[in-house]
Amino acid sequence: MKIKSLITYICCAFIIVNFSACKKYIDLEPENSTYDEVFWTDANNIPKANAGAYSMLRDALRADRSFFIFGDLAGGNFVTGGDYWNYKDLSKGGNFKFGYAPYLEGSLWNWTRFYAIVNQCNLIIEKTPALPADDFPNGETEKNQLIAEARFIRAYTNFYMQRVWGDILLIKESYKDPQNIPPIARSPLEETMAFCIDDLLFGIDNLPTTGSKAKASKGAAQALLAHVYAWKHDYVNAEKYANDVLSAGYSLESTADYRKIWAGNSKESIWELSMLYNTSGEEHSQGFFNAFLADPAVPGKSVASAWTFDQDVLEDVFTTSERGARFDSIATRGANDQTYFLRKYDNFVEYPPKVPGGSYYAISNNLVLLRLADLRLLHAEAALKNGKPQVALADLNIIRKRAGISELTSAGSDLMIQIFNERRRELIGEGSTQFDLIRMEMFNKIAEFSAIYSADRLANQGYFWPLNMRALLPQNELLTQNPWWIKQ
Repeated sequence: MKIKSLITYICCAFIIVNFSACKKYIDLEPENSTYDEVFWTDANNIPKANAGAYSMLRDALRADRSFFIFGDLAGGNFVTGGDYWNYKDLSKGGNFKFGYAPYLEGSLWNWTRFYAIVNQCNLIIEKTPALPADDFPNGETEKNQLIAEARFIRAYTNFYMQRVWGDILLIKESYKDPQNIPPIARSPLEETMAFCIDDLLFGIDNLPTTGSKAKASKGAAQALLAHVYAWKHDYVNAEKYANDVLSAGYSLESTADYRKIWAGNSKESIWELSMLYNTSGEEHSQGFFNAFLADPAVPGKSVASAWTFDQDVLEDVFTTSERGARFDSIATRGANDQTYFLRKYDNFVEYPPKVPGGSYYAISNNLVLLRLADLRLLHAEAALKNGKPQVALADLNIIRKRAGISELTSAGSDLMIQIFNERRRELIGEGSTQFDLIRMEMFNKIAEFSAIYSADRLANQGYFWPLNMRALLPQNELLTQNPWWIKQ
């Protein structure tokens, strides 16, 4: 896709999403006015524009189950069934050969859909300040809150792309003329992270502390900021903002209520995307969470159409002594005693067919993107990096105790590996492990990865995904391929 075509797609996506998100939009347009001019003159449309951004992010993460591919399949957590023949090379069994993705190139090698979200947010950020504060029910406070919401979504989107593909095209303003776009070079990590930090600091100052977990909040901004600082290995600030989250009133679900986390709006959740089944909405999905499920969780669904726990994960991470109540809650055994399925997302809802003889169902769970256990373990990682092993050990044991496994009694030299393994156990199936491997520099410390990630592959950042240069390069000669994939 040419760079001009890419931006054209972005602008069209904005219009389509807002039209579908707010059906009355067309009623606002006088006979001699354009769509865009009218939309941005009405303060009532800004929340709708933000709702459109959330919707676009949800669709972007769901595309070809890329959220789980980038974070879990690439992290060695699962084995795909035979129906996923084109996913096999992307997993450990295929030596994480990200350069072979037949029929998945559009979702795994092309970041265009994420730039549609960025452009949506840029429009909100640029257009909202011009509206009078009195046009908003809660005045200046609400106006700034809506801008902060868009800046939070923009920060999350930029940060997500950075973790998947490495250095990104840092787009700081909306594109108004798709036919006149100059070539854009990839921005260095520090510039992108600084931009994300600025957005999130604005969010901390202007987002609410309470409300739906499906919307940005002050706690969500603090949590994401802790992750941003950890990614750039500024562990002093990572510890600071993680500690702010730990003190913000969130609490861990009990072991008995563990699976409430994915039922929506739990006391442990910090930020999530709504995907619960609703007869009047379209947030739910059949073909996303169900990747982990087979019969009887989804009646008639074959094991060949499911992802199961990787054997190394079962033997080396969820060892017998490291299973406990948490494992019993999230894993269920298949007909084969050695096969286990993830059941974090197994709320099956069957609804009436839309056509005679049709069969329709949804997996009604939310996608939790930030939660307290994640931040507790991130705090442990940061504390250890900051020379506080006993603080790190205490954090780690809080999660282990909730999981129903034995607490560690000493902070030995392998404590960082213990923290990584605990993150892997706690956050499996939540799109985290691959990013933890990169950030914590674990590829050459764990046998199942060191056998695949050579020194050469690590030096050339072969843990990032390739870009589809055939689609993205034309008319943008400044765009470069990730170094490892030039050689493959």
